[in-house]
Amino acid sequence: MIWISLGLLAIAIFTIFSLRFAWWAKDISYEFPRVLTYHMICPHLPKNASKFNRLRVKPHEFEKQLAWLKKNGFTSYFLSELASLEQKPAKAICITFDDGYRDNFTNALPILQKYGFKATIFVVNHRFARNWATDKDLAKSSDELNREDMLSNDEVKKLLQSGLIEIGSHTLNHANLPSLEASDQLKEMCESKLQIKEKFGVRCDAFAYPFGFYDETSVRCAHEAGFSCAVTTKNDVFRPSYSNLQIPRIMISGRQGILSFILKIKKGRNR
Repeated sequence: MIWISLGLLAIAIFTIFSLRFAWWAKDISYEFPRVLTYHMICPHLPKNASKFNRLRVKPHEFEKQLAWLKKNGFTSYFLSELASLEQKPAKAICITFDDGYRDNFTNALPILQKYGFKATIFVVNHRFARNWATDKDLAKSSDELNREDMLSNDEVKKLLQSGLIEIGSHTLNHANLPSLEASDQLKEMCESKLQIKEKFGVRCDAFAYPFGFYDETSVRCAHEAGFSCAVTTKNDVFRPSYSNLQIPRIMISGRQGILSFILKIKKGRNR
């Protein structure tokens, strides 16, 4: 009887593992670049105090990920750099960070420097206001995220000085773009782009749609604002069929380990 129970338990564990990681899915060729989504590189909060630990990749896990990419011959690119290449190189990787958290400087940069990887950071211009972050599931302000320390302007300058960081726009206010009129969408993009140029003396070519929410008007506004590339949260590799203003990304979760990361890179999907 005990062997039957153990057998059923093993089958259940195997089934759950298979559904979670989709290890059986076909690998996608490395000729298609992988664009990865991160937010924070920092320790987790206690489970009872956090809804967003999935956005927090622990530093030692981030290092494991970059070490694996390095060992397996991947080359990193800024998003605008990758998008501009007519012929995308094999094993191209683009690391992106959304929002502009301070740990991108304190924790992520030293690891990027250690392995020689580039990254694109999409900053919210008004990130210092303690009401910029919204829980998209509840459509209300997120106290947890609004308590996080954000990149100072001096830290952004130091990131740029490293030569490994590109700064992109994530709008002025982390706006839900499809909920706005076209003129307001354009304002969120144009003024954000202009402020980045004025504050940091760099051209801002890359854009990320907040929450991954966008529509045809958003894409048109991104083009009118002068962005050469924009990322979504669509779950896929960067195939030639995708417009440079609707680039898909693979979400890297802080709740999953190195095995999940490797499978995501190989399968070219979140799961």
